Order: sequence, then C-alpha cells, then structure tokens
Amino acid sequence: MFTSNSQPGPDYVDTKKLGQWLHEHSISRAEIAKALGIQTTVVHNWFARQRIPRNVQASLRHLMGKDSPSELESQIAVRMKNSTLNEIARQAVKEGLSVEEWILRAVGEKLEKNA
Repeated sequence: MFTSNSQPGPDYVDTKKLGQWLHEHSISRAEIAKALGIQTTVVHNWFARQRIPRNVQASLRHLMGKDSPSELESQIAVRMKNSTLNEIARQAVKEGLSVEEWILRAVGEKLEKNA
C-alpha cells in the first residue's frame, strides 16, 4: 500500500494493466487467482479497491511476462506412497534432475506418447 507521499514504481502492476492483460489473453480472474495460490475473491477485491498489494507484484510481473500466458503454472499436491516418492527421488538423482524436474519430464513424455 502507498502512503500519501509515496508513489508506485514504473513496474507496478495496477488493476488497469492487469485487467487489460487478462482480457488480451482471455484469462479469467479465477485462473490468475489459482496461479497465484489465492482465492478468486481476493482478485475481485483488488479491482474493487483499485489497488494490488506489493507482496504479489513480483508474481504478477512474472506471470504477465510469460511467453505463453495461457499456460499459467499452479502448484498441486499429489498423494503418493513414500516408497514411490523414494523411487522417483532415486531416479531423479541418477539422471541429475530434481524430483520436480523428473516428474514434469515423465508426465510430459506420457502426454506426448498418448497424443
């Protein structure tokens, strides 16, 4: 938030910029909220108050700078047995990848095979 004497920086994402970007890329407020890990009502409140908090500015700039904004990233939690996770970790280390990189690659390969 800004005090009466402070002004946002030139890279500040205001509701006008965000609204225009969402419209241009056919992205809903619900989708941007999901990508940021927040409730849709929070995004609605930004537009109602005409103010986006500083603590989400970097994340918004990152999402808005993507080459393919229609493919917003989100975080998910997947339940699995410890033995499965341990095997994934072993394979990832063997291939010089992080667990996340290994899973993303494996899923990508599976999707390509089924396409």
